[in-house]
Amino acid sequence: MLKVLLVDDEAPILNNLNRVLPWEEMGMVVSGMARSGMEALLIAEEQQPDLVLCDIRMPVMDGLTFIGKLREMGLDSEVLLLSGYQEFDYAREAIRLGVKEYICKPIHYEELGDKVREIGVQIRSRQFKDKLYNSIPLFQEIPALDHDSVKKTPDQQMSLAAQYITERLNSDIGIEEVANKIGISSSYFCLLFKNHFSMTFVEYVTLQRIEAAKFMLVNSDKSITVIGTGIGYQERRYFTKVFQKQTGMSPKEYREQHRGAEAR
Repeated sequence: MLKVLLVDDEAPILNNLNRVLPWEEMGMVVSGMARSGMEALLIAEEQQPDLVLCDIRMPVMDGLTFIGKLREMGLDSEVLLLSGYQEFDYAREAIRLGVKEYICKPIHYEELGDKVREIGVQIRSRQFKDKLYNSIPLFQEIPALDHDSVKKTPDQQMSLAAQYITERLNSDIGIEEVANKIGISSSYFCLLFKNHFSMTFVEYVTLQRIEAAKFMLVNSDKSITVIGTGIGYQERRYFTKVFQKQTGMSPKEYREQHRGAEAR
């Protein structure tokens, strides 16, 4: 059973999250509930949850700060964010912290259940790959280009790469630039990146850009052109083409559909 931590400062929402979703049916168990980031950290340290459902806006310690502390503790729990914020900075920070999914308040529990199931599949797949990776030596590391990078594990190198990419989604970033930044060769970077993320560098950058775009389309009133420019697509037509290829709908259709779901 995957362990789930629920975090929200509003008791009714917290109780609904615990009661409404069929956790056992999804192969999960709620191992803790917290009404503040501080309380959630204590539970997370003890329980080491596989999945965290967390509100952004909470007193004392907000959701993004809590997730940052979670990462500092070395926990790689998947995070589903309950969000009402409307600025790109929050989307960018959430992506940097490894938040892959979000639900807009007020919560539509059927949609939430679907996303939780999807994340459950991703977690189990990752756990299987981790076991496989740890048991089979897939390749030998090529000597790093500088002394500092020798001290870093492949996971740490990829974490630095992911952070560097997220902070520069609005610019034209390439493999050689990121590889140089973390101090390894481009060829080794490509091999390490594909093994770690199960996708190519270009696929990963595109995915992160589209995830940021999806967040802003639902949570902000910025124009589609402005959103596209903010994630590195200077031409609206090209942004629309890439977005449609990734999601099966245009940015305009995605915004209308998901805002409609939120209103229901």
